[in-house]
Amino acid sequence: MKAMILSAGLGTRLRPLTLSTPKALLVVAQSPMILYSLKLLKASGLNEVVINLYHLGELVEKELGNGSQFGMKIRYSWEKEILGTGGGIKKAAEFFRGEPLIVINSDVLIDLPLKKVIQHHQRKKGIATMVVRTRDENSEFSPLEIGRGGRILSIGTAKSEEGSGTKTMMYTGVQVIEPKLLAYLPDRGPSCIVRQGYLPALAAGEKVYSYPYEGYWNDLGTMDRYRQAENDLSTRRVKLSFLE
Repeated sequence: MKAMILSAGLGTRLRPLTLSTPKALLVVAQSPMILYSLKLLKASGLNEVVINLYHLGELVEKELGNGSQFGMKIRYSWEKEILGTGGGIKKAAEFFRGEPLIVINSDVLIDLPLKKVIQHHQRKKGIATMVVRTRDENSEFSPLEIGRGGRILSIGTAKSEEGSGTKTMMYTGVQVIEPKLLAYLPDRGPSCIVRQGYLPALAAGEKVYSYPYEGYWNDLGTMDRYRQAENDLSTRRVKLSFLE
């Protein structure tokens, strides 16, 4: 299976840091943020990766090169305009040539057993698998309603009740998708993988499954969470298994 790292965003919530440095290259415990995603993929046996680029993307390409220094093969998908999470994947579709794809956001720091996620996805045989975790009531992240068997019933409108057999979770920024999901996205232009991909797929009766994960996770999209990750790793309060 091949992988894609979404890395084209402007990183507006991390300004002024991202005015001259792309978010993917912001340093966390002496390593560029995106390097953690690459090392997680590499440790899981995923050696072929495509990275989409826009804002200061030339700096990312200069830093990572063709991936040979990591024992990987890296390709780049350049965007003339920001295409979003859906449009970015759709543009890079030729890279994975009709095969399933692991997608991870470049600003997600997660100690995830990716091999188990892939096996779970293959067993369930759904159109996609979203890695999820418990969501606090006041969380800024959209709720997902998870039914029996881990099937995702709704996104953004979860209303699980005690005894209903459903749970409210949240998306971590890691997913496995089948090429069929891309058929729901516009052929060109910007799109959102949730609004133009998952929601129409769910409405059409497609099966989307969840993989529950409660280990270390941090979305580094805000200054507070970025600083928290720096503290977690630099003090070695958190030790990521894929770095050992």
